[in-house]
This record gives sequence, structure tokens and C-alpha cells, in this order.
Amino acid sequence: METPPEEPSGLNGLSRGRILWLLFFNFLKIATFVLGGGYAIVLAAEGIFIRKLRWLRDGELMDMLAIIQTIPGLMAGNAAIYVGYRAAGRLGALVALTGVALPSFTIITLISLGFSHLPMENVYVQGAFIGVRSALGGLTFAALLRIWKKTVRGFLGALIISGCFIGVTFFAVNPAWLLFGAMGLGVAWFLIGCHRLDMRNLTEDHKI
Repeated sequence: METPPEEPSGLNGLSRGRILWLLFFNFLKIATFVLGGGYAIVLAAEGIFIRKLRWLRDGELMDMLAIIQTIPGLMAGNAAIYVGYRAAGRLGALVALTGVALPSFTIITLISLGFSHLPMENVYVQGAFIGVRSALGGLTFAALLRIWKKTVRGFLGALIISGCFIGVTFFAVNPAWLLFGAMGLGVAWFLIGCHRLDMRNLTEDHKI
């Protein structure tokens, strides 16, 4: 008989104020120093809140990644809301969201104030922007490769990824339709699998 997954024990013994502070501080740190977009932030949050603090079950954040991606809004913000709510309810969700949004808000505000004064025709400024764009593309690709190993499982996962890539790249299909189609295909796949398993069990019972 399969044993249920062990509940995380990292929250035991911590006061509510301590939990809220750790939520704010860790998401503030992640959003400040982790580059590569939402995927990289989710991976960093998994390392801190699952492996280090043990506030979530192993693999829980990755299991929720599909839902986090389909909800409107930034992936990093949605992940912060989920972790914060699991740790300290609605106030925890608000604190975590504030922590992950504050660095971006501050940096973008400062950049917007001084952007008009940048000499965009300067060769050094243009080169710096090209370098940053290329580096961020590489970081995002690296994060996607790390997530691939945890989210793509078997033939169905490879089929859905290939179909979505082709649909977006070559046919400009609306991503929302691809998400709904993938969900429907996943449900149909598992229903067929359950039906086959029931038929196999029924056949074995008749043999006995």
C-alpha cells in the first residue's frame, strides 16, 4: 500500500511574525538577485522553501507550476502568493507578493526616471543592451532545461510540448486555446489509462 507524502515540518515551532518575515525577506532576496525571469525565480523559491526551510512538500511547487502559469499575472507573483498562502494564509500571500514585487518596482521606477537621459546612440550603451538581452535569453533557456526534467513526463508531455511549440511558432495559435486543449488531452489520456487498468484488473480477476 502506497504511503501518503510526508507533510512538511519546517513551520513547526515558528511564530507567525517569524514566518511572515522569512516570506518577505526570502522573496525580496530572490527577486533582487535571481535573473532569468519567472522560471528561475520559481526554481530558486523551490530551493529555499522546500529543500532549506521545508515549508512545502517535495515537488509541490513544481506540481502547481501548471496552475501558476495558467492564472493571469506574473509567474513569480503567482508563485509567491501560493507559497505565502500555504505558509501563513492571506496575510502571508500579501507579504510574499510584496517581497517579490518590491525590487522590480523600485528598479524599474529608477530606470524610467533616468531612461530619457541615456545616450541610446552611444555604442557602449547599445552594446550593453545587446549583452543583457543575450544573457537573459541564456538564463531563461537554462531555467527551462531544469524545469523540463521535472515537468515533462513520458510520451504525453513530449507530445503536448511539441504541439504547443508548433502551434505558437508556425500557426500563431492563441496560447489560451493551446492550454485548454492540453488540459483536455491530459484528462482524456488519464481516463483512457484508468479504463485500461480497470479492464486489466477485471481480466486478471476472471483468470483467478
